[in-house]
This record gives sequence, C-alpha cells and structure tokens, in this order.
Amino acid sequence: MAVKHFDIPNHARFITYSCFNRLPLLGDPSIRDLYVAELQKQSTRLEFDIIAYVVMPEHVHLIVVPQDGQIEPVLRGLKQGFARDTLKRMRDEGHPLMSELVGVHGKPIFWQRGGGYDRNLRGGDDVREKVAYIHMNPVRRGLVENPTDWVWSSAQDYGGRVGVVGVRKSL
Repeated sequence: MAVKHFDIPNHARFITYSCFNRLPLLGDPSIRDLYVAELQKQSTRLEFDIIAYVVMPEHVHLIVVPQDGQIEPVLRGLKQGFARDTLKRMRDEGHPLMSELVGVHGKPIFWQRGGGYDRNLRGGDDVREKVAYIHMNPVRRGLVENPTDWVWSSAQDYGGRVGVVGVRKSL
C-alpha cells in the first residue's frame, strides 16, 4: 500500500526509510559519508531544508522542509542515484551482501520497497520531539554514548559543532 503524502509548502516532514530487508547497507562509515554528502547535494538541488538527520547502519531518519511541499521528488532524489551508484560499487567490490539484495524482479535493491514512514510535523513541540528522537537514535542503539559522537547526524550542529550538512534549526 502506498504512503499517503500531505504536501504542504514549507511544512516540516519527518521521514524514515530503510535499507532492503533492514540489512546494514549503510554500515560502512565511507558509505555513510557518501550518503551525508548526498543529503547536502540533494537539499541544494531540490530546494529543501534539512532540520535534522541521522544515517544509521540500516535506515535513515530526516526532518526536511520542501519549499514547494512536494516530498516525492525529495525521496526520489535522496534514494535513486545513491542506490544505483552504491550497488555498482558493492558489485564491483564483491560485497558479501550482494547475494541478499535480490528483489522480486531478480534485480538488486538497496532501499526497502514502499514509501517508508512520512509524517507532517504540526508545530515547534512536534519538531523538537522528533529532533531529539533522531539525535538519540545512535545512543539508544549503543553505537555512541553521546549524540554528538555520531558524526552521521545533525546532532553536532545542535551541539555547537559544525556538521557537514547545512541544517536549519528553526522553523
């Protein structure tokens, strides 16, 4: 079943999407680095602001504000090219998970099918709650002790250090 999107211009969206079968396809720090660079590139190209993000080994959480309200082009931009390039890299390197990435049509798949999770955020309290949830994700998983220690997150921007992706902290 397709995810129902409520596209409202300049409205914050909390989105989550996972790697195929929740495999740790973003488990390699160099792959996470590439994905963070992809976030930066696509936010400029597709004109959306990033409020918060975290790139985990098998999924991504984001709060974005598409200027025109349309989330589908944002999701496509963040997923398609990166998936194609990363699958090629994995295939070329003989990555051990390649055999587990075959979808129903016999082709390799990077992202889980479907739209993931998408929720409109209705105000400052809603946004702050989701920002905290996003930043605490690596802590809850035991990957780091402090949110700012996970470099593939906007927690550094909120913690006073400058992260890689330009983050807009207020609506």
